[in-house]
Amino acid sequence: MMNLNALNFKNLFLLLAVSMTVFMTSCSDDDFESESFDYSLSADYVGTHETDYSVTMELTEMENGNTMIELTLENTVEGETYNLHAHDAADAATTPNGTAYNEMANATIFAQAVEGNGGSVTVSQEATMSFTDLTTTYEGFFVSHDPLQEVSTSDAATFLVVAAFAR
Repeated sequence: MMNLNALNFKNLFLLLAVSMTVFMTSCSDDDFESESFDYSLSADYVGTHETDYSVTMELTEMENGNTMIELTLENTVEGETYNLHAHDAADAATTPNGTAYNEMANATIFAQAVEGNGGSVTVSQEATMSFTDLTTTYEGFFVSHDPLQEVSTSDAATFLVVAAFAR
């Protein structure tokens, strides 16, 4: 004959184990969206930087509603500083140099500098815009400036990468 207390204890233990598993699974990072975007050298680029330069942008939704943006640059030049940022799209008729973007970087989305090491480097920033907004409705450009040239906000030939942000 089975002891009723032992049976209840086993059921309670099993229920507790299942509940903890469900709780731990629901609190995992798997509930947050993440997406990567690959960028290669711009077809308009004119300069001496190696042409195998590329950038991977990874956006990850955060619990606070913001988005972590991580850029990994490949084939960088050792000791040179790469300026990387987002520019909001604009009507070219309204910008000082006739560009299709605001020439001031949008630092609330992404504006960083990182030193090359001759290989791969990574830099990140928390953006205050949501993952969904950045990947669907934000109208802007991602720019990576050539560290071997003077920074220009209007000469696309000096941009290693210029492309739609998170697309």
